[in-house]
Amino acid sequence: MRSAILALSLLALWHLGADPAVTGLDHIPIAVRDLARAAEDYRALGFALKPGRPHDNGIRNQHVKFTDGTELELITAPAARDALTTTYRRHLERGDGPAFLALFAPRAPDAQERLAAAKATLDYLFLSGRNKSPTDLPEHFAHANTAQSFISVWLAGEDLSRERRALEVLGATFSERDVRVPDAARATVARFDEGDVILLPGARQVVPGRKIVGATLRVGSLETARAILGRGQPSPPEIVVSPAGRSVFLPPSRTHGLWLEFRGNN
Repeated sequence: MRSAILALSLLALWHLGADPAVTGLDHIPIAVRDLARAAEDYRALGFALKPGRPHDNGIRNQHVKFTDGTELELITAPAARDALTTTYRRHLERGDGPAFLALFAPRAPDAQERLAAAKATLDYLFLSGRNKSPTDLPEHFAHANTAQSFISVWLAGEDLSRERRALEVLGATFSERDVRVPDAARATVARFDEGDVILLPGARQVVPGRKIVGATLRVGSLETARAILGRGQPSPPEIVVSPAGRSVFLPPSRTHGLWLEFRGNN
């Protein structure tokens, strides 16, 4: 009875136009075995990195931060010391790659209540507030590849019904769209005001069982990004045109486990 009343109360809030509990994407923690090597690889791709703070459980990290508060996080756990580090160590047994997805929740308690009422919690999805710190400096955002924001995440699985339910109760709207991932595909896209979640079939998984398979970054200059990403390669990455704009893609072999799309502003 109490859960039914809670669900009705939340529904009433949505219809009254309450501020959204989730407005977009926050960050992806990318688990890596060798943090120093991964950081070097990301710097070679034109990213500026900010070292993370020490963690009592031994976790170490490096941040790829953007001025809107979104980010990619390179993270490692040298030893299993608690539940979180144990999760990371088990994840890394199958190689580097994205371990979690954080959504931006200005109204986190409301978002948690919605997920609980809908029985739509997911072990790899959590809610976060944008990581803006007084120690941030201009050089932490000065990405040579002109990356500006994390604007889209790609999920893949044979059954994404729980993901769809979670995104729906958090306020996403859904549509069928033509996308590039990086080849052309038709996909369901969940849209928030500040970012999209692309839902793909399980065959798109980079590592079987891992549902986070890619991310899209907006860049100020696609030509600059393409030139930097092509350094040391036989040729610069191909420019791909889609209804969303012009992009270049990097495969998981170059990014420690996920597709990275760099999308121009126009």
